[in-house]
Amino acid sequence: MLSPPAARGGGETTVASIAIAGGRRTGGGAWLRRRNDVWLAVAMGGVVALLMLALPMEAALASSVVGAFVIVTLVDTRVAVLALVLVRSSIDITHTVPLVSASGGADVNAAAMMSFLVIGVGLAHIALNRVEVGRMPLVKPFAAFLLIAALGVAIAPDTNRALQDWLRTAGAFTLYILVVDLMRSRDDWRWLVRVMLASSVLPLTVGIYQFFTDTGNHETEGFNRIVGTFTHPSPYAFYLVQLLPIAVVFFWHTQSRLARLVLMAVLPAMIFSIYATQTRGAWLGLAVVVIVFLIARARWALFLVPLVAAALFFAMPSVQQRFSEATTETGSVMWRQRQWSAAIQLASPAQLATIGRGLGTVDFELGTLAHNEYVRLIVETGALGLLAVLLLYQHLYRLAMKGYREAPPGYERDLMLAFLMAFASRTVIAMSDNIIIFPVLEWYFWSFAAVIVVMSGAYRHRGVHEEPEPAETPALAA
Repeated sequence: MLSPPAARGGGETTVASIAIAGGRRTGGGAWLRRRNDVWLAVAMGGVVALLMLALPMEAALASSVVGAFVIVTLVDTRVAVLALVLVRSSIDITHTVPLVSASGGADVNAAAMMSFLVIGVGLAHIALNRVEVGRMPLVKPFAAFLLIAALGVAIAPDTNRALQDWLRTAGAFTLYILVVDLMRSRDDWRWLVRVMLASSVLPLTVGIYQFFTDTGNHETEGFNRIVGTFTHPSPYAFYLVQLLPIAVVFFWHTQSRLARLVLMAVLPAMIFSIYATQTRGAWLGLAVVVIVFLIARARWALFLVPLVAAALFFAMPSVQQRFSEATTETGSVMWRQRQWSAAIQLASPAQLATIGRGLGTVDFELGTLAHNEYVRLIVETGALGLLAVLLLYQHLYRLAMKGYREAPPGYERDLMLAFLMAFASRTVIAMSDNIIIFPVLEWYFWSFAAVIVVMSGAYRHRGVHEEPEPAETPALAA
């Protein structure tokens, strides 16, 4: 249930806590909080039930999702954020089912609904708790990028698409703020790490089922590329590459026998699934993860990387086929070069030098993604947008490196290293694939980045400005 600020490590205010603020200083304050939370939940549940009975099925489903989330938020915002992170990896499987139809062909599915929810909760949390967002690390370059991208919405070839892409990025930004401010104690961010790992269970299960039943993605001729609960093999593979270092660190340090047993199944499933997606960019990202680890802990073993890579190449025909196809005249390497050249021509020199042509331009004009985040950024957000992202990455790298060097040996230091491994693979993968454009990848990356910010001590939390206790008079003392 909702706890008083002193017990919550800094003072989170929710709608329920405002409603019962008068009971904080009474002996029955805890009872009042529990009673108010129950009645708020019951009232919201009744409203949701009425909406489900009165509205069409799709709108009723949307109302039930929002209502359930609001109920959880009223009780504890931390639990609501953890719930969002837990289910986000499995939501894209419903991308073809619109919950609400809007004008201009802009249907709102469950993934978009989650972005709206996290933005709404974030704004309410910031306002109620008077969060000083400007003090948070990384906020200024991130906000600068959002501002530049917002300016480009008006000139984008598809305004609805540009606005949707902007809201997705804003959702990731809001989630970062929420995690930094809410995950205040060691137990808080450790729970978030557990939830991030737990989010992989359903996608892994579905992906392995797709492999053995030959029900994956068959757009690449001759391959059954598993997608898990994602919309395409590539983002699914990048998601697993991002989580794999966390899983290894958690397995190494956990004291729970049950957690070790589960991870003994999850870790091989992750590695196998990265292979089964048949995504070359993910394979390259996995190699970067290994290289960063060896540089940090065992430089003498770096010579083994090309040897192992060569052994895997010659031992696995599908790997040979994927890389052989890429280097032909009609392969993906030449196709990407043509795609990048065509993308650059979509924006004028003035747009390239300033704010770009607007989010969603490359996919709208060329009918497919850029397959290079840096090219896409300079086309859609211009040199200013790309510069903001590079500054954001620079600040994040410095913060993570500082945290890694200052952290004592053990779980926290290894988790810092895991983030650096995932961060390095992300920057390399972005040279030939799409990363930022997938909100599901952004949610987990920036949640992890927020954990690193909290662990490093770069952001000091401040409690809510509550009214001071009245001074005790001699009469009251007597």
